[in-house]
Amino acid sequence: MQIVRIELFHVSIPLNFTFKTSQTTINQREIIIIKVTDELGNIGYGEVVAFNKPFYTKETLMDSKYVLINAYLPKLIYRDISHPFDIHKWINLAYPMALAGLENALVDLYARRQNKAIMDILFSEETNDKIYSGIVLGDQDVPNLIKQIKHYQEEGYTRFKIKIKPEDGFIKLKAIREKYPNIKLLADANKSYQIEQMEKIKELDELNLLCLEEPLDSVDLLAYQHLQKEMQTPICLDESVQTIEDLKTAIKLKAFKVLNIKVGRVGGIYYVKQMIEICRKNHINYWIGSMLESGISKILHVHLASLKDTFIPGDLSSSKRYFKKDLIKPEIRAENGMIKIPRGCGLGVEIDEKLLDKLTFDYINFGGE
Repeated sequence: MQIVRIELFHVSIPLNFTFKTSQTTINQREIIIIKVTDELGNIGYGEVVAFNKPFYTKETLMDSKYVLINAYLPKLIYRDISHPFDIHKWINLAYPMALAGLENALVDLYARRQNKAIMDILFSEETNDKIYSGIVLGDQDVPNLIKQIKHYQEEGYTRFKIKIKPEDGFIKLKAIREKYPNIKLLADANKSYQIEQMEKIKELDELNLLCLEEPLDSVDLLAYQHLQKEMQTPICLDESVQTIEDLKTAIKLKAFKVLNIKVGRVGGIYYVKQMIEICRKNHINYWIGSMLESGISKILHVHLASLKDTFIPGDLSSSKRYFKKDLIKPEIRAENGMIKIPRGCGLGVEIDEKLLDKLTFDYINFGGE
């Protein structure tokens, strides 16, 4: 297929609430939407999910935008490719979120071109028709957390991830566990603990957590090796695993038991597939993570979370929780705690072009008219 037009939409979407972690506070989400068109008029969409500031990974949204405009897109426009994964032969992992957004758009296009659902071209295995949804709650006081868990339990949610920090993480989680002894509960510390606080981290063992995500501020996997040896709670790695080599090293060191795989972080589905296979071979539990992003990216994660051996439900909930109106039609809906997998071509949803144009404050066009 030949890519004859590539469009970039730099978008700003207001969130329905202020999301707070140990490292940042967000109430407005900027993203880049990539739209690709082939010589037959087929269209695909992807999303660049980097943040404005490098608190999660070093790549910022402006870094992604610059490298797309000045390096990646000029290489792709009017070029014949046989498969979306071909781009990984000539684009390295220096800017994984830019690369993932572009690759995701090509995968959507490729599937639509073949009149197939996206998982049918990515995995040769049976998948679930529905997945359990999951809620991630930001760093809030205990009364608000208790109130929100009650609300979302009534909507059918069963899995809750709580953002924590060393100052009060144990207190919050203990209060939640005492109030809700049977919910599926995990914590994400966003690299806020130091290895010297190991005894404080080990306190979390008594709370029966599904896993503890990225507790240490260190990038040293040896520190995680030491921590996991001392803890019963499974350590879940996220941003500490950027590449295939990182994953292999972490497995060799027995530094963790669970992997949160985020498409944007690792550079696209090409690498996601490899990481899943490595986890399967080495008996590492994996699940598909998400970030604050529009439905264009999140519906892809819904598809990937339909793999039958995912460890836990991802951070996947109804679009209405995050946005007054999402960029996809139909929006993601969790009913009785379950999300139905769309079965149409490509991502299985359509894009709200009018809303996309309305929220776009910078537009760049390659090729076409």
